[in-house]
Amino acid sequence: MATSSIFHNVKIDTPEKAEAFVAALEASEKEPWVRVSGSKKYTVETNPDVIRNLHEMRRKKREQK
Repeated sequence: MATSSIFHNVKIDTPEKAEAFVAALEASEKEPWVRVSGSKKYTVETNPDVIRNLHEMRRKKREQK
């Protein structure tokens, strides 16, 4: 999973680094989108029901092929 690789590659050995890491996590939670070339805005879906439905739709499309 992506989370395990984040924690595997991050070395937090001072209180300052810990505070900076927490601040970065909080900032990413407040603004869960990124800009990709152009002016389009993308959001991150966090609702488990919506995510589940998206996966179900993809599964059905694969089965139709």
